[in-house]
Amino acid sequence: MSKPQDKKLNRRNLLIGGLRYASLGTIGAGGGAAVLKRKRLLRDGKCLNQGVCTQCGVFTECGLPRAISIRAKFSERSDG
Repeated sequence: MSKPQDKKLNRRNLLIGGLRYASLGTIGAGGGAAVLKRKRLLRDGKCLNQGVCTQCGVFTECGLPRAISIRAKFSERSDG
């Protein structure tokens, strides 16, 4: 069991607690910024996979110009 004197607030515990919550807030803010950036890119019609279309999970349904042209090239090769 911990002693009551171990739980008293001192400068070290205050600093450690402050840094802990500041780092937690920074991580949370970074995650939120990443989610908002992804939503903005999708809304603007920009590719999230840096143009690696054939390995993308939504390649067959993607409506971006690059994916459409690559699908057209694949269909030309299979037809001809």
